[in-house]
Amino acid sequence: MKKWQWLIYTFLFTLFTIGNISAALLSEGMSGAEVRMLQEQLVSCGYLARAVDGEYGATTVKAVQLFQEDHGLAVTGMVDDNTEESIYNATTNHRKGGGLLLAEGNQETLVNTYQQILKNHGFLDGEVDGVYGQDTVNAVYAFQRHQNLPVSGAIDEETSVALNAMDTSFDKVANKDTSRDYLWGVGDEGKDVKRIQEKLKKAGYLTGEADGIYGNDTFNAVQNLQADSGIPVTGMITETTLSKLNHPAKTNKNSSVIKEGISNNKVVKLQNLLLLHGFNPGIVDGSFGKGTKEAVLEMQKQYALPVTGIVDDNVWSHLETPPVFNGIYKKEMIMDATAYTPYDGGGSGYTYSGNKAGKGHAAVDPKVIPIGSILFVEGYGYCIADDIGGTVIGNHIDICVDTVDQAYQWGVRTVKVYLVR
Repeated sequence: MKKWQWLIYTFLFTLFTIGNISAALLSEGMSGAEVRMLQEQLVSCGYLARAVDGEYGATTVKAVQLFQEDHGLAVTGMVDDNTEESIYNATTNHRKGGGLLLAEGNQETLVNTYQQILKNHGFLDGEVDGVYGQDTVNAVYAFQRHQNLPVSGAIDEETSVALNAMDTSFDKVANKDTSRDYLWGVGDEGKDVKRIQEKLKKAGYLTGEADGIYGNDTFNAVQNLQADSGIPVTGMITETTLSKLNHPAKTNKNSSVIKEGISNNKVVKLQNLLLLHGFNPGIVDGSFGKGTKEAVLEMQKQYALPVTGIVDDNVWSHLETPPVFNGIYKKEMIMDATAYTPYDGGGSGYTYSGNKAGKGHAAVDPKVIPIGSILFVEGYGYCIADDIGGTVIGNHIDICVDTVDQAYQWGVRTVKVYLVR
């Protein structure tokens, strides 16, 4: 081979090698800071549901594939130069259907939960085994078509909401006792009652344990649901009540006066708003007790309102305005901040410390911020650090918000976090 031929060959080989190296910067099986940055950007543009763990697994692969498909790129599930540039330059912050939670290849308890729902409603022909395989993909395809959702075969946020809404199967469709005009009531026991209690807890109406026994706590919770839904208040589960429980209406529950002794979801909202403004009601449990009253009294004094301990429209109005930092703190930190909702990824709706989740709570790394600390987060407000998360490590804080839209609006940002106490 002549020298000039050898030089050309070497040059072309080098170009080919470089091209291959840059063709797939990130791919399945990789992990680390670069993968985490990719996932955070996928969260920001709406393709991943805030599950940032630095592991390039099945859900990340599917999120990349959907992004590539939507943006006219080669659909490989791998991040090459073109995909990387497109992801980091994406202007949208929302994917129709929401970010992905689960996709083919996942194996976990939540897969089992969704498989059971799909099985109960005739969409899944295969086994309920916790493995997101082809049978589950096909079942999700069918479910999404049936619900007029974006069809991907992966469980995104809208699909998750729709599946949870369909999780309404009870063994007793109608009570055989014709002497009463309701399905379940005081004195009834069993797994159907427990499922009702779990739904009441998820909707914020029940603060006690879901023990399968229809007692006074359940009776009161059902009454509150019925009152908020504008249906007859009986405390018993009728067909109309069951329908409201399965599909709770989005209503403004902050329009009425509440005071000490009341227990319902309005109190949960109040307690979380108090936290957001720097007033600690103690445990967030939906019960308006001594701690909540003291926090309301302190808030009324600070805002020069009538000091009554009773929450009226004037109190709600002040609590719903953006919180203001009073400038008192022990330590200032620069942190990466993401946002989550109380039921993200099939969550229980409660924080690590046992409080009802919502605005005013945050997940932190206990090695960086002690659990129970009161913080002020720039652009958010005061909160209590009472939650943890597998992906919340180091200088990372995950603030709790009430809706998916709020989580998308927050995205991923770098903020100042003040340790108040």
